[in-house]
Amino acid sequence: MKFIVLKENLCEGVLLAEKSTGKKTTLPILSSILCSAQNGKILLVGTNLETAVEVWVGGKIEREGSIAIPARVLSSYISLVGGDQITLSSRGENLEVSSDKGKTIIRGCSTNDFPLVPRQEEISRFTLPAGSLRDALRRVVFAVSVSDIRPELASIFFSITPTTTIIAATDSFRLAEQKIQGTFGEKGWSQVFLLPAKSANDLARLLEREEENVLVSLGKGQIVFSTKRFRLTSRLTEGSFPDYKQIVPAVFCTEFNLPKDVIMDTLRVTGLFVSKLHDVIFHVQPSQKRVEVRSANADVGENIASLPATIQGSELQISFNYRYIMDGLGQVEGDVVFGFTSASGPLMIRTRDDTSYFYVVMPMKV
Repeated sequence: MKFIVLKENLCEGVLLAEKSTGKKTTLPILSSILCSAQNGKILLVGTNLETAVEVWVGGKIEREGSIAIPARVLSSYISLVGGDQITLSSRGENLEVSSDKGKTIIRGCSTNDFPLVPRQEEISRFTLPAGSLRDALRRVVFAVSVSDIRPELASIFFSITPTTTIIAATDSFRLAEQKIQGTFGEKGWSQVFLLPAKSANDLARLLEREEENVLVSLGKGQIVFSTKRFRLTSRLTEGSFPDYKQIVPAVFCTEFNLPKDVIMDTLRVTGLFVSKLHDVIFHVQPSQKRVEVRSANADVGENIASLPATIQGSELQISFNYRYIMDGLGQVEGDVVFGFTSASGPLMIRTRDDTSYFYVVMPMKV
């Protein structure tokens, strides 16, 4: 194998493939990237057996072949090596990397041990807009559970109908949902599936520079997302996502709205004084047309901030996890609406100008 590529293109491809390699695995080959030059294409593959990323890189092929190279060594070296063009050539199980700045030999391993990326029997296919999909994943993936005890909560929920795609995530303490409007199928068609959170993060990263459509191919227990530049293959999570619609607030006893930068600046200061429980108290006072935000820590001190606000409804006082509120605010722009169902019920965060997204968080019982 021998091919010549631009350093910038190779570096980007290696970094994308590296994210899907196996870490601390009993199969050392999974920590490698498969580099191949076949059929006029340069392909980089990383897999951890649950997901696989294939990235195509533009370049000039002089000799076809393939070799598996340790991902960490390859990515670190490529990012540091000088020169605009890089030549990669295999010598047995070694990879020679050369540029106008010098030459390096990296020990590789046989491609015979590298697992094949499974090819599925397609059940259904459709397309999603890359930019909308990328943004939707980023706006919900932070809400997934970090525990694998309930795999369905460590996954992203997709519900697709002919005109609407709903993408949601929850860890049972909070919920984020994004809707994408478009044309996704014929009348009566629908799809529901669960994508593991790691695959969702990998997909969002791969979509960083994509603005066209993503082809989605569903198979039995597996899904493939592909563009002209990459293909991501992932297993699907078995099980059922919670029927969260029943806990999404529809009526609010109290609402107020504030510019995002005002409430976030206030909460950043408040966050310096939260207790070990990370609790922050909202005291909404319609008669005073203000919202008090309080936090206290016996070892640090306390903070009370008073914000003038437009308020509808009754007075209430309620406590939330500071980090959860900040996570939700990070996903919206402009004037933020806080909708409270009661002094002990969930809070919905949204904006008036964007009805496609909402974030629900449960209160703390301090």
